[in-house]
Amino acid sequence: MSAWQGAPPAYARRRRHTGRTLLIVFVVIVGLLIAADRIGLYIAERTAADTIQSSQHLPSRPDVDIAGFPFLTQLATGKSDKITVTAQNVPIDKSAKVLTLSRVQVVLHQVTASRSFDHFHADTADAQATITYAELSNALGIDVSYAGDGRIRAAKTITVLGQSVQAAISTEPRLVNGALGFGKTSINGLDRLSGDIATALDKIFDLHIPLKGIPFGVRVQSLHMDSVGAQIGLTGSDLSFDTKKS
Repeated sequence: MSAWQGAPPAYARRRRHTGRTLLIVFVVIVGLLIAADRIGLYIAERTAADTIQSSQHLPSRPDVDIAGFPFLTQLATGKSDKITVTAQNVPIDKSAKVLTLSRVQVVLHQVTASRSFDHFHADTADAQATITYAELSNALGIDVSYAGDGRIRAAKTITVLGQSVQAAISTEPRLVNGALGFGKTSINGLDRLSGDIATALDKIFDLHIPLKGIPFGVRVQSLHMDSVGAQIGLTGSDLSFDTKKS
């Protein structure tokens, strides 16, 4: 006969009650720890966002996502494997006021942070930035759209001998010494245009738009066009964010 079979009914009920109580206490403690972890994460992400906005002079607070669970162990060690920062409407080189990046997403790797997140450092970073066609049109002074195959197009109406002629222009955006340049420009209906007008049209894309002054300390590495706009790949290393250095 087992100990349970020989135990008085009241004793068995007390054992079961104690077991349920311990289980409930355990679940409550785990729930409180998880809640504390999530609250700590929320506060840290908000503080980190404020630090980045201040140090990088962003027009609005970015979204910050600190990867990994639990967060409190990261807070205790001051280290995180990955932090993702997403910012909207980020100006490039404010002094020139040439372009605004509609979206920048920066992934920081191997991050060391203070407990207050008013200072943190990333060993490396990779980023993706987008320049929409609306913003690119503003910079170029002519409406442009995606033409497919990595090219963009624009249309311009020209008056030739009293007649209006619409010329379609297409070109291939490319990186030129860290700037946004254009090449392989072609003009449809070129045979109907005089040499001077064709030359003037060709010069619409005969320029370089600087891609300097991008926040976060990242630098341009690649460029490709899609239906949304210009997609710019960036990278950086040894990056520090500190409200005291803003």
